[in-house]
Amino acid sequence: MKLLKSLAVAASSMLLAASATAKDYRMLSSWDQNYAYNPYIVDPFVQGLDKATNGRIKITVSGPETVPPFEQLEPVGSGVFQFLFTHGAYHVGSTPIMMVAEAIDADPEKLHASGLFDYLDKQYQRFGVKLVAAPVTPKGAYHYLLRAPIGPDGGMKGRKIRGTVTYKGVTDMLGGVLVVLAPSEIYTSLEKGLVDGAVWPAVGAYEYRWYEVAKYLVRPAIGVNYEPIFMNLDAWNALPAGDQKIVMSVARQIEDAWYKQSPAVWKKEEDALLAKGMQITKLGPAQQAKLDQTWKEGLWAAGAEKNAADTNKLRDFARSKGLAQ
Repeated sequence: MKLLKSLAVAASSMLLAASATAKDYRMLSSWDQNYAYNPYIVDPFVQGLDKATNGRIKITVSGPETVPPFEQLEPVGSGVFQFLFTHGAYHVGSTPIMMVAEAIDADPEKLHASGLFDYLDKQYQRFGVKLVAAPVTPKGAYHYLLRAPIGPDGGMKGRKIRGTVTYKGVTDMLGGVLVVLAPSEIYTSLEKGLVDGAVWPAVGAYEYRWYEVAKYLVRPAIGVNYEPIFMNLDAWNALPAGDQKIVMSVARQIEDAWYKQSPAVWKKEEDALLAKGMQITKLGPAQQAKLDQTWKEGLWAAGAEKNAADTNKLRDFARSKGLAQ
């Protein structure tokens, strides 16, 4: 009996030691493997860490078929998965902070120098995750796709538009009716006329073949985009200091590169969609004049509706750094 107990203790110790040194991690992504931003954010992150650590950090990516996009923050915070690639609107029920951050004009340099990155990181640590990358774009990150062109009203009066709460302010201003649907439902909903349009990042419609069911690209495009990568906080704290530095270094390289690359990537996608027969349709002058401010105020309002205290604190912080009005 004593021998069996000794063997059990030894085996348990070996398992603990193995788990303490294991570097095989699991990442949840809110989008499938065809998502157009993957080659610019997820792929270089996964491959960069593998290379920079000589294989000590390996990440396997699972998409929304494993956990639905709107339910992914909790399993990463609890440690079932160690990384998360997502958008703030997908976990707005837990916190609106990352969604609302898109009301703040900041390039990667300002993001870090102002302390905004650290501020966002601290907010998310309450949910058991650490912000490790916050890839942000210049303005023009989102666009509407419609089944029919903009009409005489200059907007989208009465049209049902698939989106998330991120787009509510602008959609309301344009006269549209926001319909929240999972990304996997967009093609069929457009095809059947259940929605009259969709709003999405400026890259992705081509891979999903939405040009088959929506024939118009609305211009101008709107807003800045953050698609962050989080890491389970306990997993982060378990990393050696040297590996923590590597993670943040690889992440910062991706942030810098994506900010520079994104406009050209958007243009390439637009050209591809036009080649498939889509056409440009423009908002009216009155709507265009209101776009930027409506985008920002819509995000602040949506955030305040979910958590006024946290949203107001973020706005005060951004104002103190000259990043918001």
